[in-house]
Amino acid sequence: MMKKAVSCFIAVLLLLLCSCEKAKESVLTTTVTEATTAGLPPADADDSEKYPDPIDFSEYMSVNREVYAFIRIPGTGINYPIVQSGSSDDYYLRRDWKGEKNYRGCIYTQSANAKEFTDPVTVIYGHNTDKGDMFSELLKFKDSAFFNENDIFYIFIPGHILIYKIISAHTFDDRHILNSYDFTSPEALEDFQRIILNPTALEKNVRQGIELNGQSEIVVLSTCAQPVSGGNLRYLVNGVLVKDVLTV
Repeated sequence: MMKKAVSCFIAVLLLLLCSCEKAKESVLTTTVTEATTAGLPPADADDSEKYPDPIDFSEYMSVNREVYAFIRIPGTGINYPIVQSGSSDDYYLRRDWKGEKNYRGCIYTQSANAKEFTDPVTVIYGHNTDKGDMFSELLKFKDSAFFNENDIFYIFIPGHILIYKIISAHTFDDRHILNSYDFTSPEALEDFQRIILNPTALEKNVRQGIELNGQSEIVVLSTCAQPVSGGNLRYLVNGVLVKDVLTV
């Protein structure tokens, strides 16, 4: 009888501990999600209104002067500095934003793209890691309900909050986009725009009613479709700039 009572007590204790852990996870998820949007402008923000700069770039640049932007995606834990190497496009492939060796890398762009995000197409890279960090959570956009509920992401540069409307999310082959398309050519740009407006991939979500033209400024978020560079497919989340909000 005593053994049975002890067993019941342990079972109840484990159940309570499990419930506490689940509650803790829920709170953490909520906190991360709310923190990504608190104090930030909506996509239809008034052009005359200025917002506090959410990033202290001087703090990051004191560690690494190649930090030049920051990305935040509501609904995910993606909330990272963006770097661009002045020496090699692959420098940050296996280094963190501080420049220290790390197989999970960091979030970065290559020298073909301007740091002001004024190019017709800017590609931002991040690994799909075994830890679920960096750009792993881009794959949340595979879920149509998540895609429908989360339609913007933010990029911060000194003095500006750039708001992007998410056009589509889909698998793509492993071609190097910036080397495969000459975006100075109107025809090549239009071709790429058609691809992201209506991807041929089986795995895709597309937001209807979005129109692109020669002045559209697109950001492509690119990661591996499988963790730790498995396979030869990429997963892309594409956004178009809809608002450039000045900060104070």
